[in-house]
Amino acid sequence: MRADLHVHTNASDGQYSPSEVVVLARGFDLIAITDHDTIDGIAPARAAARAQGSPLIVAGIELSTAEDAGDIHMLGYFIDPDDLIFQATLREFQQARLDRGRLMVERLAASGVLIEWARVAAIAGDGAVGRPHIARALIEAGYVESVREAFERYIGNDAPAYVARKRLTPEGAIDLIHSAGGVAVLAHPGLVERWRTILSGLIVAGLDGVEVFHPSNDVPTRLDLRAWALRHDLIMTGGSDFHGEKVKPGNALGSMAPPEGAVYALQTRAQRYQAKEKTQQEDT
Repeated sequence: MRADLHVHTNASDGQYSPSEVVVLARGFDLIAITDHDTIDGIAPARAAARAQGSPLIVAGIELSTAEDAGDIHMLGYFIDPDDLIFQATLREFQQARLDRGRLMVERLAASGVLIEWARVAAIAGDGAVGRPHIARALIEAGYVESVREAFERYIGNDAPAYVARKRLTPEGAIDLIHSAGGVAVLAHPGLVERWRTILSGLIVAGLDGVEVFHPSNDVPTRLDLRAWALRHDLIMTGGSDFHGEKVKPGNALGSMAPPEGAVYALQTRAQRYQAKEKTQQEDT
């Protein structure tokens, strides 16, 4: 099976629209649309895939969470996009993203770096505004030459225009994903400080899986993660974290494949949560 379980569109901070991503994924059996804090790319991707005849689109998400160790991202797979509580929670985060983006533009202006909010919004299109959109506006205005430079000089976590935003805890993200019938997987642990300590706590909180194969996980990290997964019955996944060459040039679509059996394991685990949720609804 040719699959990629970590794909972004311009519904969040990807370069391409959902339909364009589907065209790029021609020849794939399956991709998961895992935009940051939004499910808006799923329906158009599925419509484009139906028209094209492939690939199968898994409803996913990448939730931004935070704790003392820093940013932690949680992937959700086989979620129900129509879950009303899930939708309401995401709308709150989308508004927080807009508020944060505007404040970052204001902070840039206060330091003499002038970009228009309208331009940032236009770059984002119909998607949720994220820091990569601000970075691209900075490139257009001539302040930097690359997204990486924009983060390092202006909008990275330790940069002068950085603004923290409202986030779930990792444990809250696991609960939210489960409530929408989905499976919770820790994203790119190689980017997480003290990931072993974090992973240990998340297993207790009900974590379902871990992204073993990711461009940011070196070989020793992958081997270590595999050992953790086998020891704690975690589903091993993998994906490219595709955003498009202008956003993440080294993360080509399909460059990191999930292990054999990963999709089936995710789907089977999700069915368990979906059955539990259905039983709870019938009891109320």
